[in-house]
Amino acid sequence: MGSIDSEYEVERVIGEKEDNGIPYYLLKWKGYDNSYNIWEPYYNLNCPELLLEYKCEQWILGDDDKDDEEYQKLLSHKLLKNAYKGHPKSRNVIEFENFLKQFVKDGPPIPVINTIDQAGIPPDFQYVDYYVYGKNVPRPPIYDETLIGCDCKDGLCKGFRCQCLKTYNSGCLFYKRYSSALNLEPGQSAIFECNYKCSCNSTCQNRVTQRGRKVKLAIKRFPEKGWGVIALERIEKGTFITYYYGEMITSIEAEIRGKKYDELGNTYLFDIDFFDDSSADDSADHYYTVDACRFGNISHFLNHSCDPNLVVIPVMTNTSNLNQHHIAFFAKRSIEINEELAFNYIGAANEENKFEEMGSCLFMQEKAKYTCKCNAVNCRKYFH
Repeated sequence: MGSIDSEYEVERVIGEKEDNGIPYYLLKWKGYDNSYNIWEPYYNLNCPELLLEYKCEQWILGDDDKDDEEYQKLLSHKLLKNAYKGHPKSRNVIEFENFLKQFVKDGPPIPVINTIDQAGIPPDFQYVDYYVYGKNVPRPPIYDETLIGCDCKDGLCKGFRCQCLKTYNSGCLFYKRYSSALNLEPGQSAIFECNYKCSCNSTCQNRVTQRGRKVKLAIKRFPEKGWGVIALERIEKGTFITYYYGEMITSIEAEIRGKKYDELGNTYLFDIDFFDDSSADDSADHYYTVDACRFGNISHFLNHSCDPNLVVIPVMTNTSNLNQHHIAFFAKRSIEINEELAFNYIGAANEENKFEEMGSCLFMQEKAKYTCKCNAVNCRKYFH
């Protein structure tokens, strides 16, 4: 099998499908059994001869009514001209994708794109689609007596009838009825979804984030920034992307880890502080931070941008503890195919977008400066 960094060689193209208008091909790797077969979009391919061979085989096996003109069209097909301009995947990348296939349960499969170097699975990283609770962090109770539930019927919550929506949003929906996109009014900055005490089912329009990630994303390697996340389909404004998952730790522990991360030049700390009321209790043990360094989901790979296309909004679901709300990412605007997804690590600079500034990815204000590589027109060059 050679060294771990050697590249896979495609033996045959054995299948074809189309997803959202993008052609995908099923590849058989030379020297490996069919369990390693993988679907790849045409723009990742680098073996035009094998693709041509597959196309010709399908042409021969198809209808008998063929002519030379049709065959010439096949030979000149733009997919055959453009296919596999990239690099074959390294074994590290294949192992990364197999790792994700094993643990990603919260949405569509996540492909990995790396034509830059031989980087693979981040060391000591475990993919999780839930919170891992650290020392001195209480787990949400199995049954929370203080939660408010609705008695809406047929899985359909209507604003003027739903007790949850009447209590937390003046009887208005948090999401648009047919698109499930955000429906927040100016000044609104948090979402309270229905919970396990409610009579509505999982299709309820007030359970959008609980249904998990629906958008198709990929993890991509960038020359200067390292890993990032790109869109594999067009994402409309207001679409739910994912939660920020990781290890939930106390703010005291976050201070300790933050200093260590500063020395390493990176951080994955995100304060759960939207409902922070320091006047109520000065004990930092009552406030929490999510650390996505060792445990996390695809949000672990999201980069910073001074002109982000994602917005951060706190979401309450199955707990009444305001200090353990979810950190949810939504599309701030429409996002195009192959565009990188990014959010503002240090939050918005204006009160109008309060929901962006309340949660900060960097815990300590006096941190050393980080060089910003977002390349946005309004890039600040550095962030704390």
